[in-house]
Amino acid sequence: MGAKARVWLGRGLLATAIGAGVALVLGLGVIVPPVKAALLLAGAGLGLVVAVRQIPAFDLRARVRWRLPARRGRVCALTFDDGPSAHTPRVLDVLARYQVKATFFVLADNGFRHQAALRRLAEEGHVVAVHGVSHAKLHRAGASQIEAELVAATTKLCELGVSPARLYRPPHGFKNTALLRVARRLGFQVWAWSRGIWDTDRPPPQVLVRRATRWACSGMVLLLHDGRGDEEQPDIEAMLSALPQIIERLRARGFRFVTLTNGDATAG
Repeated sequence: MGAKARVWLGRGLLATAIGAGVALVLGLGVIVPPVKAALLLAGAGLGLVVAVRQIPAFDLRARVRWRLPARRGRVCALTFDDGPSAHTPRVLDVLARYQVKATFFVLADNGFRHQAALRRLAEEGHVVAVHGVSHAKLHRAGASQIEAELVAATTKLCELGVSPARLYRPPHGFKNTALLRVARRLGFQVWAWSRGIWDTDRPPPQVLVRRATRWACSGMVLLLHDGRGDEEQPDIEAMLSALPQIIERLRARGFRFVTLTNGDATAG
């Protein structure tokens, strides 16, 4: 959920190609049944691997959370990735003005660059969660590399004076089964999102407001960014301009904002 139309188009074409391949195998009378079965299993396995890696919220065993639990009233969560940055204090100013708490999936390297902003996140009651040491993708990494990344990120954040929640969002939402196993073993809940507004592409603010608020539904987890990957000087002006309107429009529709916790959501 939350992907651009062209992303879903690509996924749809891939699924169509796999389906066409399956249909072709089934229609070939020259292939004996055991070979057909093997080819079909291989195709299904390939499709499953692609889905697990490329679709942030997808996991057959439901180890990835992407929406809030059902509760009374309309609720949603603002989550921010890739920070902190030089602009994070401005994000915090907006949140403070509207008395909204959010969840920040931070990069430890960026936390080192912007230590005051990192500490302010915790001091003002926002949830500090783990996004990694850097913004490196881990969907092709092995268990040892993934564990090293999670442990190093947690350790560095603690050394900077902030104890992060055991929540983890992999960069880009890309993952593999090793990542899900390691995260669970280390006590992390993996979080994706319900709706991404693609603010890192820096469209006009009104586009971001529309993406965040149209067809808004209770339980949604919004993905925004107070940084931009490993960039030291990210441009988040469009998101900053849109954020007050996003909050105002959702509140006008009766939404209450919550923060994520390990496996649940708590009022913020």
